[in-house]
Amino acid sequence: MTAQIRIVPEDRFAELIKVAEVAFGEDIGDDLVARVEKVADKQRFLCAIDNDRFVGTSGVFSQHLTVPGGDVAAGGVTFVTVLPSHRRRGLMSGMMRAMIDDCHSRGEPIAMLWAAEGAIYQRFGYGMATNCVNLEADTRAMSFTRDWPREGSVRLVPAGEGVEIVAPIYEAARSRRSGFLGRDQNWWLGVLPDPEKDKKGGEARRLAVLEVDGVAEAYAVYKTKAEWNQRGPASVLTVEEAMASTPRGTREIWRFLFEVDLVRTLKTWRLPMDHPVFSLVAEPRRLGTTVGDGLWVRIVDIAAALEARRYGLDGHGQGRLTFDFDDRYCPWNAGRWSLEVSDGRARVIRTSEGADLALDANDLASLYLGGFGATALAVAGRIVELKPGSLARADALFLSALQPWCPQEF
Repeated sequence: MTAQIRIVPEDRFAELIKVAEVAFGEDIGDDLVARVEKVADKQRFLCAIDNDRFVGTSGVFSQHLTVPGGDVAAGGVTFVTVLPSHRRRGLMSGMMRAMIDDCHSRGEPIAMLWAAEGAIYQRFGYGMATNCVNLEADTRAMSFTRDWPREGSVRLVPAGEGVEIVAPIYEAARSRRSGFLGRDQNWWLGVLPDPEKDKKGGEARRLAVLEVDGVAEAYAVYKTKAEWNQRGPASVLTVEEAMASTPRGTREIWRFLFEVDLVRTLKTWRLPMDHPVFSLVAEPRRLGTTVGDGLWVRIVDIAAALEARRYGLDGHGQGRLTFDFDDRYCPWNAGRWSLEVSDGRARVIRTSEGADLALDANDLASLYLGGFGATALAVAGRIVELKPGSLARADALFLSALQPWCPQEF
């Protein structure tokens, strides 16, 4: 390996982002680079450099992730690429090693990412922590299961406005599910419509807010693409994010989205398996659902990560598990551990007692946010039950009442 891995020079940060997009087969504008710079700690972005030319890229966003009953510091791994000219030289492995070690040294118990290809990251101990449900719905076939009365009104908020309206709604949704990311003002700039683009006529995003008796209960960020064919209008509406603080808000914001004039197809992605829209509509098959992988998680510090969340469907679980943990990539995690839960809180220590379960880093990552059960992983040949009844006990402790949901890629 002739290329060297180092922290990106600050004056070449924009170049790093553009090289990453070349590797992904995309092209980005200066506006996206500027938004990334606003939320990035540049000391956490790495380059692989060969003869002063970037041939590999990677970075970590300093983030917070909701976990069942809590919130934990997490490193959001992003922009991981190696140019085709420098593949199979150990550059990606070197950057991943540096990023995991950086998370560990900063006291972040979790690393996480969205995977271009899941097989790549399982080598480093990542496990699929959430599903990602995508819709391509026929809007003309959308009706609700019940004849709920229309409530509230929707208004379009001008570009550059609305953070103070939507942030509390997002936080209310975030408090109910694991998998959400914390957002500050700079993160919101990348989610909401861009006022500069809007002035130039180049902004496609719109922000709709649902209000009931003057109180905002839901919002949606969406785009529309005008299409026409021999049968008339055939426009496509893409929902980038729709959130609500109440069941009524969820129902009415989706009613609005399904009924936008001239639209025949609604698309969206990154929904959880149990999103309310599947229970609202009378013809769920017409939603055009596909399912894939969502957020991938890596346990960096096993004791800190497990002690950061609550256990049991009501957050007040009781029980004890011991498990043999195989973690070759982060050897400080490997060994036999005891998880003792009282009133939903865990104490995690090393033990020499006989183990109830055997699992590895990928398995624990899938369990961690509560979206996958121990029994389901055992049926797949992943987790091994060493003592009868241990899988059921693990399910009772780890599973969540609501599926984890990460609505934002990074």
